[in-house]
Amino acid sequence: MQLTACSGSTSDSTDTGSSSAGATPEDSRADRSPEPPSEPATDQSPDPSPDCDSPCYGEPDTVGTLTDDTVAEVSGMAASVRTPGLYYVVSDEPGTAEVAVVQEDGTPVARLELAGMDTENAEALAVGPCGDDPETSCLYVGDIGDHVGRDHVTVYRAPEPDLDDPPASLDVDADALEFDYEAGPTDAETLLVDPDGRLLVVSKAPFDEDTGETGSTRLYRGPADGGEFALLGEIELPEPEDGFLAGLVGNVVTDASADLAAGRVLLRTYDEVLEYRAAEPGADIATFPDWPRRRVPAGSVLQAETVAYLVDDCGYLTTSELTGTIDAVRCTG
Repeated sequence: MQLTACSGSTSDSTDTGSSSAGATPEDSRADRSPEPPSEPATDQSPDPSPDCDSPCYGEPDTVGTLTDDTVAEVSGMAASVRTPGLYYVVSDEPGTAEVAVVQEDGTPVARLELAGMDTENAEALAVGPCGDDPETSCLYVGDIGDHVGRDHVTVYRAPEPDLDDPPASLDVDADALEFDYEAGPTDAETLLVDPDGRLLVVSKAPFDEDTGETGSTRLYRGPADGGEFALLGEIELPEPEDGFLAGLVGNVVTDASADLAAGRVLLRTYDEVLEYRAAEPGADIATFPDWPRRRVPAGSVLQAETVAYLVDDCGYLTTSELTGTIDAVRCTG
């Protein structure tokens, strides 16, 4: 599957061939009758910098920083649907019981204390339809990181609170959804929600440091209210164009974001961001690995752990787990 860069020129342009089949020696035309003047030649060569398919993304811009006081080692980010312009962020520290709410530049707004949440390794956030009420948006906290082979994982689900004028700290009721995996214990850092409130998990592939090989990236789907994550298949990731980190820790998925209305999914790896776009409206989000994909700007953040589509604008944010730097990539057309 061809990957097309979203901005700037691309080296993957298909050669359309030369505009002329060959030259005729002058002496072979000497006895020919004069021909009427031809129309000026039109350049048939491909545009070296073609317009990218909409949406077209511009260059990344650093817009802020998440400080340690706000969140230590950010591992997940998601945009609020109920209050566009605000973002949820979470730390992967053991015992995490809260989610921070921030502005785009990292300015803290509030802290949400989710009832009963006590995570082992929270690695993902998502905002999507609630399982019992698809018209209401819920915040999902994925305690799905697994470096030791846990028998089960937990996803906490809470209706999005009103954040127009929130107190500094807000208690939020939450459901603890328990899951196990059809294929056995699985490490993951990526969570998506389909229109029916069912959860999709993209695994973090194992990496063999001795051989430098990355294992399989798998896609799972689970019921809206907990149960078993069923294996849907594997996701074939392209080799990164600049795979420095992939060579050290593997070509692995660290986050994802979905725009259900537009039929788009972003996958974040340590080196790249890939965007998948549905060919037809209403396509099942679980089929996104088969959608056309393209590379989009990855930003300059170190050890990138998150990616989140904007809700109040066109584009997305991505952040660094190491420094908390926030890069914004906005649409240009």
